[in-house]
Amino acid sequence: MTLRPHPAIRVLESKRLYHGRVFDLVAQKLELPSGLQQEWAIVEHPGAVGIAAVDEQGRLLIVRQFRPAAGDWTLELPAGRLDPGESPLEAAHRELEEETGFRAGRMRPLLSFLPAPGFCSEVLHLFEANDLIEVAGGGSACDEDEEIELRRLTPEDLLQVPILDAKTMIAAQTLLLARR
Repeated sequence: MTLRPHPAIRVLESKRLYHGRVFDLVAQKLELPSGLQQEWAIVEHPGAVGIAAVDEQGRLLIVRQFRPAAGDWTLELPAGRLDPGESPLEAAHRELEEETGFRAGRMRPLLSFLPAPGFCSEVLHLFEANDLIEVAGGGSACDEDEEIELRRLTPEDLLQVPILDAKTMIAAQTLLLARR
């Protein structure tokens, strides 16, 4: 997502400190309508998707992968960044097939949220995928630096994992609330 401050905010300075494959780091000096000036280092992120893919038994397709920032393997929804010019729905279909080897007969938006608005511009779009169809030879087109293992867990079982990433927890809880 490109940094776009509210129209009432004046950008006094903006400098890209780092440009990377996943995100950029931007230093900004801003002035609020009150005259208060703030300096921030902001992670500029293109946005991402997470897919709550529900199989015929009501289990979620979950990927197990190593996450260096966590220093461990995590259990997460299939997910990934938006490519330039790609809509969240297009990204959701692409990521589901790449990471799981399944396509969705139906894909619907659940919600969008800001995972870390204190320092990051990322907007994460969650989708529910149903009527899953296995793709012959699918699931092998992961990024070259990914090693993914596919698992299936109910939302209830998933919420018992000791440390769970935010998108997965939010999706599992949203699905459980929808059942009520």
